Amino acid sequence: MTRIMRDSDTPSAIPSHGTDLVAGYVSGAATWPPGAFGRFRGIPHAHIDCLGTKPEQAEILDVELHCATVRTAVSWVRKRKAAFPGAYPPVLYCDRHTLTPGLRVVKDFRLWVATLDGTKKIKDMTGVTAVQYKRAPNRRRDGSLEPPSKRVTAGHYDESIVYDDAWDPGDDLPYTKKRIRGLVQQGIAAELSAGRSQAEILALVKQGVAAELSTVIETSGVSVAQGAQAAVHAGDTLAGIAQQVTDLATQVAALVTPERQR
Repeated sequence: MTRIMRDSDTPSAIPSHGTDLVAGYVSGAATWPPGAFGRFRGIPHAHIDCLGTKPEQAEILDVELHCATVRTAVSWVRKRKAAFPGAYPPVLYCDRHTLTPGLRVVKDFRLWVATLDGTKKIKDMTGVTAVQYKRAPNRRRDGSLEPPSKRVTAGHYDESIVYDDAWDPGDDLPYTKKRIRGLVQQGIAAELSAGRSQAEILALVKQGVAAELSTVIETSGVSVAQGAQAAVHAGDTLAGIAQQVTDLATQVAALVTPERQR
């Protein structure tokens, strides 16, 4: 199942309707202002590092003119993998001709390939997470904008097709959602065998979430400005925690079938 991802240097230009994922910049001249991602509630957010300075805050590195170089990409990928071992590979945005020596596609990184001419797939799709096939319209000599077409979007944004269902931007856990669900099922089965009720299991889940949220983060030498920036970046994620807890509780309740309740 494919998904539509849209990106722009102007967040307000991206329509929420028809957008399955939204990608915005966290570094460089096109950095999105604080709160910009909040406009796309309920839509997964992908973060683009243009300068290669924020491997721990972005799932994607922009490798092109005026952004990161191929050489920068090598060190960026290694830093991101070290920060999130076992997670989904870092994604490099580049055109179809860019090569990245020193790294192994699929194992070390995956690709977000730009064609921008209406081409939705390239000849070799190995390691390709997404293909950016549509670009924003250019302005003509008479001042008018190009009309929408198979290669041009209807506004100031680019459009991509995401081919890898396993990619969940923002989820840096070393396990897929399927694997996590399996672990939850195993845990529930063990608790049921130990004689716990559904209500007790739900209470344990909520206690665990509450404990994680109340954990005190140790001093790390981060400046006040850096801390404020990180807080803004984390705001969108924190805003969805309550809904995540509710969804998790619903999943747990569904996994505990009536005939197995005690």
